[in-house]
Amino acid sequence: MNRIVEFIRGFAERMAEEIVPAAHGRALLVPSLPRVFYANHFSVDPGAKVSAAEIVEELEPTFTAAGLAHRSVSIDDGLGGEVASQFARLGWQVEELLVMPHDGPTPDVDISAVTEVGWRDLEPYWAAGMRSSPEITDEDEVRQLVAGQVRRQVAVDVRYFAARQDGEITSYCELFSDGKTGQIESVMTLEPFRNRGFAKAVVVRALAESRSAGNDLTFLMAEAADWPKELYRKLGFETEFSVWDFLLRPPS
Repeated sequence: MNRIVEFIRGFAERMAEEIVPAAHGRALLVPSLPRVFYANHFSVDPGAKVSAAEIVEELEPTFTAAGLAHRSVSIDDGLGGEVASQFARLGWQVEELLVMPHDGPTPDVDISAVTEVGWRDLEPYWAAGMRSSPEITDEDEVRQLVAGQVRRQVAVDVRYFAARQDGEITSYCELFSDGKTGQIESVMTLEPFRNRGFAKAVVVRALAESRSAGNDLTFLMAEAADWPKELYRKLGFETEFSVWDFLLRPPS
């Protein structure tokens, strides 16, 4: 199995409170956080030959028994592209994520504005961003999503980096690391500070720290349909393959 896929799958498994096996995959569940969709999902086995309808039928009893209002599926091989249109026809949201490792030298970027911070420093920014989303409806959902961010620490070593201007955080990201592989995640720049190089600085700082921590492979994932992938390409991250997430939101 691809080393990055192993990292992604291992991370998700360690995040889970419960793992329920099925014929073509496993439900990875965090019952304490039922509204954190990515933490409660069905992971399809690599190499599985199955349709979207068959996946939905397979996961349905487990999600129903768990009392989950949403349905979520992750696929990390070519099957995702094959069933994407099938999920779309069923009314699911389809997200293709480009897996982009960095194989070259660390970019020569000014990272002097970037410092390492703690999760409590970022908690109010996480919560504010979640409240600004029209898809998030109440404070309990915000609370669970923040708790989901913090819970990542049970699965892997997590470090946080933030750029500041005049003492105010302008951009931030996470670095997941197991001592061999690093993943840069949750890159975000506050709206008043966008297009000023802050995201570039936090990503390069995280890349440098990943390598200093002993990781000989560092990657990130970017939405195929969104623009940040172009920024990452300019920094030397190159697309290797795609993974796929499929989501059916709770009825409104």
